[in-house]
Amino acid sequence: MKRAGFYITTIGVFLLPFFFLPITSEFYDFNKQALVIFLALASLLILTASFVAERQVTFTFSPFGLPVLALLVSLGLSTFLRSPNRADALLDPAQTGTFLALTVMFFTVTNFIRSKTQLDVFTTVLNLAAAALGLVTILWFSGLALKIPLISNIQFLNSATWSPTGSPLATLTLFLAFIPFLVFQLLREKTLHLKSGILAVSFALVLVASGLISYRLFLSPDVSTRPMFLPHRVSWAIALEALKISPILGTGPGTYLADFTQFRPVSYNLTPNWAVRFTTASNFYLQLFSTLGLVGLTAYLWLIYRTTITYRKSANFHLLPILVIFATQLFLPAYFIQIVFLFLFLILAVASLKLSGSSLIQESTIDLVAASSKSSFLPIISLILAIVISIPTGYFFIRSYQAEVLFQKALTAATKNDGKTTYDTLIKAISTNPSRDTYRVVYSQTNLLLANALASNQNLTDTDRNTITQLVQQAIREAKNAVALNPTKVTNLENLAGVYRNLLNFAQGADAWTIASYRQAIALDPTNPNLRIALGGVYYAQKNWDEATRLFQSAIDLKPDLANAHYNLAAAYRERADYPKAVASLETVLTLLDKSSADYTKASSELEELRKKVGTPTSSVQPPTSALTQPEPLPTPKVNPPLQLDQSLSPEAPATPSSNP
Repeated sequence: MKRAGFYITTIGVFLLPFFFLPITSEFYDFNKQALVIFLALASLLILTASFVAERQVTFTFSPFGLPVLALLVSLGLSTFLRSPNRADALLDPAQTGTFLALTVMFFTVTNFIRSKTQLDVFTTVLNLAAAALGLVTILWFSGLALKIPLISNIQFLNSATWSPTGSPLATLTLFLAFIPFLVFQLLREKTLHLKSGILAVSFALVLVASGLISYRLFLSPDVSTRPMFLPHRVSWAIALEALKISPILGTGPGTYLADFTQFRPVSYNLTPNWAVRFTTASNFYLQLFSTLGLVGLTAYLWLIYRTTITYRKSANFHLLPILVIFATQLFLPAYFIQIVFLFLFLILAVASLKLSGSSLIQESTIDLVAASSKSSFLPIISLILAIVISIPTGYFFIRSYQAEVLFQKALTAATKNDGKTTYDTLIKAISTNPSRDTYRVVYSQTNLLLANALASNQNLTDTDRNTITQLVQQAIREAKNAVALNPTKVTNLENLAGVYRNLLNFAQGADAWTIASYRQAIALDPTNPNLRIALGGVYYAQKNWDEATRLFQSAIDLKPDLANAHYNLAAAYRERADYPKAVASLETVLTLLDKSSADYTKASSELEELRKKVGTPTSSVQPPTSALTQPEPLPTPKVNPPLQLDQSLSPEAPATPSSNP
């Protein structure tokens, strides 16, 4: 039975780098995680069933077991005590659910590898997976694959930087771990035979593929392929602020976006990527520090320490790729496929040490009481526990997977402008998994679009007004539900504010609700100048020039070189008839724009008009590049008389997300 478990997991391990399905909203990591969870549950059931067949419970104990468990415990505690949305922490790739499945695989698969032949097979499968991934990478990054019509006609495959791992940088980090692993295996081969040939080909493919990825990402003249990283000093500042809030358990798995928006320093606005919101830190250790706190970081450092000590004592080359992964994570974020292979290499190292007779590994038989004969009691209990754990876990993830499939169908329908299918499918997705705030956001936007489309008709009937009211209420309710599901996610509050803003000409009281929502969003992203420009635009539309001026000026204080903030401030001064200040603001705008841009021409003509009012002589100015947008007017269409909305739809009223949107 353990042999069956070995072959199932070995086949699954080979498929992992390539496994993806375009039927979920995220093609790659989410589906790889589904495969990992399947392998974990299957290996758990097979192992406990083998305990019953053998009438004994046998476990392999290694130097890595306790650190792995400590890391899992820190993830679990942080998930249930700190995460604003536990479902996201459990379901998102590379978060708690992933580590739980990989921990199960670590403790089960090490018991499946029982002979040196099986160890060689498992090692060879890993090498072949790397070689096949290298071949795929070479075909795409050289452009050869794009010349095949079948591939070039599929949109997501029609890219020279496509990788089945979901990220070329993730693929590169995996190759960096495999290169020393393959080199040491080649050096151990004394004669030429099939195995050495496979190793040589694998090494060549991985090396060439690594070179192609490195060139495309870092040396190619095409800068659009360059990866963006959060500056290390910014990550460090965020980690220190997160430490002040929750030093022991961090802010929770999967919450780095919230940490970034809330704790990033104002100096970040002076960087080229200031408008980008990062979901990962500059390296994995700062990510752990922020999201899992001192407990999570200490557990991971303990695993590194145990690995280093074990390598010094045993000089086992199977530990080399693990150490390379740890080193890589000092400079880069951790990617899902890298984390998975970290655990696979740990499994390989434990099996290798065990079969070499190392004293560092112990295989022990566990029983409740000492007995001269084998008892079936504990094996049966272990199988029952495995079944009790596997059934609800499997059901929970299957439902979540179904919801993702439905969500992708809704997104596909939306791209085809099929409003009814989008609407109906989103309802099914929310009913299947009510805990995903992303579904609620898209559903709220869909309701709003349908309401806008209906309101644009002439001569609205009472039925039309009732339908519009219902759609508007659903848009607000679901936007509020998204905030309730994850109140630390600023994009949820931005969506709520956007929904309210689009109702300014629809419903009474929407202006106050819009302002309240933007203020809540600013509290979660206090150094973002764009949020202040957006709120200032609401006051501008209300002709509240003083508040608009104050907010546009605060946006400038946060980012002095933001041309659009100065442009909006100039518009507010112009409406206040404070023409000298309007001229000064527009002159600043021109210094921040490219002279050859349409924005420069537009701002110049407006400046000339203002100068006529104050008699200011023209002056020459110089520039970078930006896009200017005036404060937005009240949205259209307009419904008369305005809709009357219940106060339960205000941002202050509590929301109660349910499975029936």
